[in-house]
Amino acid sequence: MKSVNGLCVTICCVCIAVSILSALIPQKRTVKIMSFAIGLFIISSVLTAAAGIEIPNIDISDTEKYNVRDYGEKDYNDEAVQLTADNLVQALNEILLSEGISAEDIRLSLKISDDGRIYASHVVIYINKAYLSRVNDIKSIVYGNLSKEPEIYVTGQEAE
Repeated sequence: MKSVNGLCVTICCVCIAVSILSALIPQKRTVKIMSFAIGLFIISSVLTAAAGIEIPNIDISDTEKYNVRDYGEKDYNDEAVQLTADNLVQALNEILLSEGISAEDIRLSLKISDDGRIYASHVVIYINKAYLSRVNDIKSIVYGNLSKEPEIYVTGQEAE
């Protein structure tokens, strides 16, 4: 931290010195030469101050110390599928609630196709007997959002 403070102090001193020199230099003939000299002075001062900064050596080979986990492609895919499934269940639940349907439970199985797309492979929705008359509405809503017809169960028995 001392070296960063030293760099800041150096830059401030250089700026003050350049300001004073700029005020003292005649503005007619020597402007280009003095601008070059001042620029060179600023660059050399900053580089000299920056060269004194010590960068700490970080050993990243010790995975235990930094709590680094080696993720394989399968881990990323599994996490992506799980996160997508959780978000889709939440969104589907909100859509059903906006239609006046309260699902007791929504279970969604997702798979990854060979070309990397995530799709719904299995959808199961558990509802209360009060929503038995709305089974077709539920199927329509789910199919419209997930392109998969759900299995709907009412208190443990398959509806329809």
